[in-house]
Amino acid sequence: YLLTKHESEKVVRESCTVPFRIYRPGMVVGHSKTGEMDKVDGPYYFFKMIQKIRHALPQWVPTIGIEGGRLNIVPVDFVVNAMDHIAHLKGEDGNCFHLVDSDPYKVGEILNIFSEAGHAPRMAMRIDSRMFGFVPPFIRQSLKNLPPVKRLTTALLDDMGIPPSVLSFINYPTRFDARETERVLKDTGIEVPRLEGYAAVLWDFWERNLDPDLFKDRTLRGTVEGKVCVITGGTSGIGLATAEKLADAGAILVIGARKKERLMEVAADLEARGGNVHAYQCDFADMDDCDRFVKTVLDNHGHVDVLVNNAGRSIRRSLALSFDRFHDFERTMQLNYFGSVRLIMGFAPAMLERRRGHVVNISSIGVLTNAPRFSAYVASKSALDTFSRCAAAEWSDRNVTFTTINMPLVKTPMIAPTKIYDSVPTLTPDEAAEMVADAIVYRPKRIATRLGIFAQVMQALAPKMGEIVMNTGYRMFPDSPSAAGSRSGAKPKVSSEQVAFAAIMRGIYW
Repeated sequence: YLLTKHESEKVVRESCTVPFRIYRPGMVVGHSKTGEMDKVDGPYYFFKMIQKIRHALPQWVPTIGIEGGRLNIVPVDFVVNAMDHIAHLKGEDGNCFHLVDSDPYKVGEILNIFSEAGHAPRMAMRIDSRMFGFVPPFIRQSLKNLPPVKRLTTALLDDMGIPPSVLSFINYPTRFDARETERVLKDTGIEVPRLEGYAAVLWDFWERNLDPDLFKDRTLRGTVEGKVCVITGGTSGIGLATAEKLADAGAILVIGARKKERLMEVAADLEARGGNVHAYQCDFADMDDCDRFVKTVLDNHGHVDVLVNNAGRSIRRSLALSFDRFHDFERTMQLNYFGSVRLIMGFAPAMLERRRGHVVNISSIGVLTNAPRFSAYVASKSALDTFSRCAAAEWSDRNVTFTTINMPLVKTPMIAPTKIYDSVPTLTPDEAAEMVADAIVYRPKRIATRLGIFAQVMQALAPKMGEIVMNTGYRMFPDSPSAAGSRSGAKPKVSSEQVAFAAIMRGIYW
């Protein structure tokens, strides 16, 4: 790009027979008053990165960034006003004018200015690449050319929308001589405004009009319309709420469940609302039944685009009451882990062949919090989470992806036997289905609540503290009568202390 500018200027200088004047603007950004711009270029390439950091971290969290060289940024209105003025001056033919900022900012300063404009965290520490000057160039180049480094760099740049060529400007060394421009603009009032004064205007215009995500279809319909989507346990709770959303979005919806009558009833309801629904009975705890289900789906539909492993079994029982109930662990693992893995392994060959497929696993916040009383359930979900991470590492380059949803407590028939949950805050199935829809549309590695992520961080940094918090909740909330072997159906009394604790820990299993 830069070479074409030099070549074109050479043509003019050597061949032009009419008077000419040459203008060399810096990196041109939007109008300093309106932010208006018709293209994404220069510093705009870093806006998506800043936006992602803003979504991930509070503004007050300090971050580490780069220092870099100086980038010469000028707003388009300054360039136009300067050109208009200079074009009408006498005696300036053949001269060259740098329309630049005589006091440019370093890359790190620019990123901080736009971070503040976009309400993102600022880089409290900026690292200068010259710190690594002692490393021989051939070693630096060798490291950059390592296959994993190249793949990571490419993936990161693609995710941020940054062209690789932009990296060459990070340590841009050029300084521009603007004395000719300053001479002809003296006392005209035409000058480069400071970036801090109009950065917010540029950011606002970009986010409203130029953000590449504005031009992507991020709707559920745009993602699943005409695609084969399989939901296990699709007749109640989270599975049913998700099935309704996918049916409304135009998916070729495949639902599987154990009870045939309920399955046919739900299929009829979904078809009545306009869904393209295919219902197949299956006990997902039976491996032979899983194989029959996979074969039927592939025979009838050819492939699967999205698999939602939702069917599951939860057991809330203290270990002290489980010493003679080893079958609890076996049956929970059989459905939650082996059933899901059987389906993944059944549908994966076609996904890999087509280089397209997405698996959504409904896991649990208990995996992050190490929920007491749920050792059988949490262990089965942890096993599925780990399997999926391993599979994702194998299939990353074949576009077969996994999303784990560490789902908080949801008001579903699965938790109905635990009457104490009637008095603590929970998510609705529709709220949970929104999380599944986000997983299908955006395909992140994981979806979890902030409380769940905080619990995982605490477990990593201060495991004993997390253990004490969970033990406190364990002692505060008793086992249900059925878990203790009682047939009493009486609703337990809930104290204000229990309600307050559950409200603070909203969504965590107790």
